[in-house]
Amino acid sequence: MKKCIVLNTVDLTPRKQEIFDDFLAEYLRVLNETLEHLPGTKSSTQLHHLTYSDIRKTSFLPSDIVQEARKDVWANRKTINGNFKRCSIRLNKRWFKFVTSNRENPCFRITYSPQKNFVIPVKLDGQTKRFNSFLEDGWNFDNISLLRDGRIAVVFEKEFSKPANDRRFVVGVDVGSSTLAAVTVFDSGTSKVVKQLYFGRDVANRQRKYLERRSKLQAHADKGSGKSKKYLKRLKYKQRDFIKTRSGQIAKEIVNLAKSYDASIAIEKLSIRGRRRKFSRKANKKINRIPYARFREFISSNCEQFGVPIQVVDAYHTSKWCPHCGAVNKGHGSGNYALYRCRGCGMLVNSDRKASLAIAIKSVLERTSKELTNSCFVQISNTRVPVNGLVRPDAVGSSFAVHDIDHPMESHRF
Repeated sequence: MKKCIVLNTVDLTPRKQEIFDDFLAEYLRVLNETLEHLPGTKSSTQLHHLTYSDIRKTSFLPSDIVQEARKDVWANRKTINGNFKRCSIRLNKRWFKFVTSNRENPCFRITYSPQKNFVIPVKLDGQTKRFNSFLEDGWNFDNISLLRDGRIAVVFEKEFSKPANDRRFVVGVDVGSSTLAAVTVFDSGTSKVVKQLYFGRDVANRQRKYLERRSKLQAHADKGSGKSKKYLKRLKYKQRDFIKTRSGQIAKEIVNLAKSYDASIAIEKLSIRGRRRKFSRKANKKINRIPYARFREFISSNCEQFGVPIQVVDAYHTSKWCPHCGAVNKGHGSGNYALYRCRGCGMLVNSDRKASLAIAIKSVLERTSKELTNSCFVQISNTRVPVNGLVRPDAVGSSFAVHDIDHPMESHRF
């Protein structure tokens, strides 16, 4: 598991600042020199052979840092437009050392060239306290990044044991555009819904307000307003920070819910962005505003840290499957996107809550199919629901049958 902490630094002396600026300028020069040889290269190895020897003859940078520059160029080969104008520098443990001064202040000794180094003192603030708490908890770091504004990003790593996914309760999480996370707590022992909740309804509302504000500012910026361009840039970072903070908070709430029930977490694997051509322009805008990858990463890291099992399940039919009669419908209704109506039994429920229940049930099915072979009997409902409708036809071990007549699933409650 990895976590990143950005440390604030004390203002450098004129001499240290000069060294730091020269270090960044040289790295930037190496980036752009490597970039000149990028056209026509078919691999990162070929780019290395074309550039490494010549750069090492003219640059004072260590070999590892020259190779980091080549990796940066290759990683950004599809998005870079023109030359690099700013940069940050990754350093492995050979080129930095965490030390304390005579006054017990934390510092980083940076080796910017063989046998040449300078020290960057760290500011004593909340980030430093968090940094020290990670060290006390047994986290380690082997690389850092010098950011262009003088701060230092530290990447911590720690190994956690993977918990067994054999828990009775499952928390199904459906990620959406109007509600960030619709959650169902499902009891696989009694096949009943214990609780259903919404998390993150404010995210979509705030995103819409940001979009409206950015649209107005962009209209003024197109007319040449420098002030509007400045506000647009600020608003961009403000929106990004809000989404990141709220995603982390909601992920923590869901993990705490799973801990209170001693449950595992199931979340679907989305690939909507790969099928955007099927949706309208308005729908694509909503889809693009879903912070799915970041949100799932927050949940995964919290699960790993607190020993909660997590399973990423296939999204096949989770929005189309009816938990009452087992019919596979079109999914969201055309009249009201928030409602799911089954054409088989007429069941009318909230689509997000139904999808989160399907995700939880599918997690139980996939978990059980891996433990058993041949015919796999999973007790889910007494309504003869073909739960194999949630599993792809070509899935291994997908011979599911429903054999529970004593514990019906109370799907009408959600």
